[in-house]
Amino acid sequence: MLATLATLVMMIAIAIDVVFRLVNSRSVPGVLELSETALVAAVYLGLAYTGVTNSHIAVDLLTERLPERICRWVLTAAWAGSTFILGWMLYATTMRAYASFIAGEERMGLVAWPIWPGRWIIVIGLAAMFLVSAVNFVRTALGREVLGVDAPDHLTYTPAHPYELVVSGDTDPEEDTP
Repeated sequence: MLATLATLVMMIAIAIDVVFRLVNSRSVPGVLELSETALVAAVYLGLAYTGVTNSHIAVDLLTERLPERICRWVLTAAWAGSTFILGWMLYATTMRAYASFIAGEERMGLVAWPIWPGRWIIVIGLAAMFLVSAVNFVRTALGREVLGVDAPDHLTYTPAHPYELVVSGDTDPEEDTP
């Protein structure tokens, strides 16, 4: 939701800037800097969601041709590697975000814009994706499917109530009527 909100903020800010520039022949101060930070938030805060829903782009030219047991080993090794790399990235970005926060790092443009909040957004997004990767590593090592693949068929989302989890057979349609 935060990644979507960041995308909306970026779209609205850029649209306002375009209209303002058309009318006044200059940009709104700070819109570029706000858009850069919103883009960072949209990308990094969306990583874990795509991992949990198994929505990342995947190329399975090799793994679909392998026997099931070997495919499982390859996937486990891939998730182990991903977890290791994400852990390293998380450590490095945390150290950089901390240093940026302590120094009060700013970007000079039309306005002085703090950079350190964007660096912490990257840390949060990487931490969430690290957890997803670690869970997927454990799941593949235990012979289970990654997150987002093996959702039970009896759990469905109803269009009338998008935030309500409904287990089929447990509700009476007549009870939902006012």
